[in-house]
Amino acid sequence: MSGEDKAVGFFGSNKESLDAFNDLKHYINDFCPDAVISVQGSVLAFRTAAGFAYVSLPPTADHSVLFNLAITNRKKITSPRIERVVNPVPGTRSYVYHIGIRSTNDIDSEIKTWIRQSYEYSKLNYA
Repeated sequence: MSGEDKAVGFFGSNKESLDAFNDLKHYINDFCPDAVISVQGSVLAFRTAAGFAYVSLPPTADHSVLFNLAITNRKKITSPRIERVVNPVPGTRSYVYHIGIRSTNDIDSEIKTWIRQSYEYSKLNYA
């Protein structure tokens, strides 16, 4: 997976955020070793033909969040862990879910399932 040095620069001296990001990166690398990390403005994107997981830094006022994770899915997911849902193209079954990652423990089986679903969904558009 390329882009590791970009991630180090992205998180700077915030070791806890970088550690949580590395956990996320290792999980993604386990099932998708061809994923690359690209920088898109203020976002790190995991992608193959299309992006499927996006990491951004929280607003500076919110120190409880290590980073924000955004994933896409065509399924409607209801969970108290999801902080915001966006339907970027109204009338379609495409949703972007925003989740605040507050510790490495937040990257659990539920989050991992959603990331894998996002990866599978991203392949539909480029099959």
